[in-house]
Amino acid sequence: MTAKLQHVLKLWWLMLLMFCGNVFAFHAQVNHFDKQLSRQELGPALYFQQSHKALPLEELIFDPERHHAFRLITEYKKSLQSADQALWLFTRLHYKGQTPVQTVLHYDFPLADLVQVYSYNREKNDLQLLSSTGASVPFYQRALAYRSFAFPINFEPGQELDLFIKVQDAAVAPVQLTLWQHNNFVLDQLYKNILDGLLCGVLLLMAIYNLFLFFSVQQRLYLYYSGFFINCALVLAILNGLAFAMLWPDYPEINQAILYVAAGATYTCLTLFSWHVRKQQGGILGRFGFYLCLISALLLLFSPLYTNNQLRFWGLLVVTALCLGVNTLFALMHAIKGDRTAKTFALGWAFFFGCIVVLALSQIGYLPTAQAWHYLLLMAVMGSMALMSFSLLQNIKGTQQQSQDHQRLANAHLQQYYDIYHNAVEGMFTSTLQGQLITANQALLTMLGYQNLQQMQQDVAKSSMARYYANPEDRAQMLKQLQLGDNKNFEIRGLRSDGSAFWALMSARLAEGDGVQSAYVHGSIVDITAHKQNTEQLAYLATHDPLTSLYNRHYFIEQLELALRSEHKATLLYLDIDQFKLINTTCDHRAGDALLCQVSNQMQRVLDNRGILARLESDEFVVLLPYLTSNEAFAIARQLLDTVKEFRFIWQDSVFSISVSIGLAENSDGNKSTEHWLKQADSACFVAKEKGRNRIHMFNANDEELQRHQSEIQWLKTLRQALEQDNFVLFMQPIAAIQQAQPGLHYELLLRLSLPDQGLIAPGNFLSSAERYGLMPQIDRWVIRNYFRWLAQQPAHLAELGLANINLSGASLTDPLFKAYVASLFREYRIPFAKVCFEITESMAILNVHQTLDFISHFRTLGCKFALDDFGSGFSSYGYLKNFPVDFVKIDGSFVRDLLIDPFDCAIVQSIHDIARAMKIQTVAEYVENMEICHKLTEMGIDFAQGYGIAKPRPLYQQE
Repeated sequence: MTAKLQHVLKLWWLMLLMFCGNVFAFHAQVNHFDKQLSRQELGPALYFQQSHKALPLEELIFDPERHHAFRLITEYKKSLQSADQALWLFTRLHYKGQTPVQTVLHYDFPLADLVQVYSYNREKNDLQLLSSTGASVPFYQRALAYRSFAFPINFEPGQELDLFIKVQDAAVAPVQLTLWQHNNFVLDQLYKNILDGLLCGVLLLMAIYNLFLFFSVQQRLYLYYSGFFINCALVLAILNGLAFAMLWPDYPEINQAILYVAAGATYTCLTLFSWHVRKQQGGILGRFGFYLCLISALLLLFSPLYTNNQLRFWGLLVVTALCLGVNTLFALMHAIKGDRTAKTFALGWAFFFGCIVVLALSQIGYLPTAQAWHYLLLMAVMGSMALMSFSLLQNIKGTQQQSQDHQRLANAHLQQYYDIYHNAVEGMFTSTLQGQLITANQALLTMLGYQNLQQMQQDVAKSSMARYYANPEDRAQMLKQLQLGDNKNFEIRGLRSDGSAFWALMSARLAEGDGVQSAYVHGSIVDITAHKQNTEQLAYLATHDPLTSLYNRHYFIEQLELALRSEHKATLLYLDIDQFKLINTTCDHRAGDALLCQVSNQMQRVLDNRGILARLESDEFVVLLPYLTSNEAFAIARQLLDTVKEFRFIWQDSVFSISVSIGLAENSDGNKSTEHWLKQADSACFVAKEKGRNRIHMFNANDEELQRHQSEIQWLKTLRQALEQDNFVLFMQPIAAIQQAQPGLHYELLLRLSLPDQGLIAPGNFLSSAERYGLMPQIDRWVIRNYFRWLAQQPAHLAELGLANINLSGASLTDPLFKAYVASLFREYRIPFAKVCFEITESMAILNVHQTLDFISHFRTLGCKFALDDFGSGFSSYGYLKNFPVDFVKIDGSFVRDLLIDPFDCAIVQSIHDIARAMKIQTVAEYVENMEICHKLTEMGIDFAQGYGIAKPRPLYQQE
């Protein structure tokens, strides 16, 4: 084809297009608008036609037969679509304003699968695709991000424009368009979003309300009703486009099925709810209607799996009519029978059904779609549902209340007995004379180790109640006693289900039979195991050392007194473990305790009941050998010495060789008291140590004073030199608050002696000598003076300090000048009284009651705090505690260290704490060596803890 011929054909085709366009323009009515446009319905001049979905717009415009098929819309209606058809809408717009304007073309049908907007300029013969979107396209591809379809169109003054809208949907598509001024459209959409959001919110609140009712009254119908409201909210959000815009904007494939799934779930919950409201009544017809509605709703719920959109749409209409109609019909039938609740439900169902019909007619186009009418109907629906929920709740509550009243009246007496029986603290049971169990309360089941009555009955069925007696003959004796009289009390040793023994106090009586049995045994049991164990433990501790299980000082003194009163010879051995304090300090007190126990076992094995072995204190042991002279006893002492010498103490990775020094003293006419006899043996032991340890020394009155004097003089010289040259070192150990945090630092001030050749010496090595020679007041003065001077030089530490504990000796309290000296130090260094707590040992306080009370009263008035140290070491503690106005009680560490394994220690600590709390005194636990003990103390209510488990002592200068 030549170029000239091609040019002619193009001109001819262009003229044909212009002619067709003019022909089309001749038939179209025009929608006029101007600058004052707010909102304009395009229905009066809106054309539509249906065509195959693949037909291009060019054929509709330029094919005379096609474009003459457009029909003018004369009323609101819907056009049913098939899967291969598309709805075309056409309108001609003419802007009469003098300035440009922004408008929005609104097609309010969010469920449309495809919406395409074309503009055609007849003057320029220009056809353009303005937008292509739909429910099958991701939301972000829309021209304007609104839940329905909105398309921006700008008009120039006097412009006339033809618009073609292609709508493709498998169900129903509206044939109406609206033109908006842009700002007015934005405000309208905002209003609708708020209103629809409120409606969905109210529906969800109704769902939550009914869910709450479900958990309150345990009625499944409220669960179904809650599900109905949730799915109603989802259906509303799908219909108005909010669900796609907000929940799954990037997944348009969900839109093809979600409406039918939500509607199916709604009608399923509705049918189940109605069925339970009618209490599953209605006979065969009622059951048939229920299953018909339920199956129909489930078919709709799963319809996306087996059918297309067109069939699903018709199924939605059928299921809606069926479920609403059948449920309303049965509600009316139920109401005719006179049930007031049923009448309320029938009224609600009828109103609800009418609302749905009106809404359906307005959506199809047979009623006006005024927005106010639409929302008024939805609010009416929710009101009817709320009314039914409230009425149903009142009915259920009334029924439950009536039932509960009858039940309480019928079981009043039985309930009283049941409460007394099953909530009793003591275990209670009823059995036959043959030993078969009838019943038992929870206390007895717990006592014997059962979880429920059936378990115990099964065990008893295999034997009898005699299985719970350590001595089966005890039950036979009990029955004999019961047959002789009324109630009897028995103390028996019983057996639990696992075979473990316990002590019990049982009260039992015989009751008349009921024809099946001649008589029954009613009994109550109280577990007194703890009481028995405490009694035995107290008796044991009264005579034994809790660490080594050897006899204690109290028992041994009694045996010494018996030996003194007798006419027979007896010899006393005094044993002291050499360098025990070094092991105890180098390792820790646990190593020292282990050593004491192991050495005790070795000595017991050697003695083999030939003497009385006891532990006096720390590492000092004594042996009383009755009927033996000193020469005869020397052989046994040698056996003890050799056995301990051969013994090797292993602690962790270290092996220690152990030795003892033994002093031997025979009972003689010169011994007038046990104290004097003990001093003789102690002196002999001291001489053995002085001669090099690991030896035996028999007491000789001629060398006792000399040897003791030499040793004490050496310590006296060392201590005086330390006071003159400041060879003491101050340490501190924190005291931790374990109940609630306390502001500031809290610690105890400790003392160490620094010797060039021996390093730091613990106070246990030199304080006894200092006390014996009256140096304790000077040492106390040194501690307070140096500590106050250091505090004055450390203002930051002083400001942070909460409380510092300073130990005072009994000699200082009896010193008439000591009180005035301490007061002068407070004034000199300007130390706040409230930051100092003086610790006084229990033993010293008891020995010097009047001086102690005078010192406490003076400084406590000024603001100082006071603590009673080593509390609990004496049996007179509680009596004296009432007389001492102290702020803290420091529980003796011997009760704390074994707190987790020794129930007696635990009971002692709890007792001290309870008494202290009653007197408003805070408690401090010493020797807290690990966090397990600390946690136990916290549970017991102890206020403070001190020990290696909290923090080890450290030099005070490290706090600078």
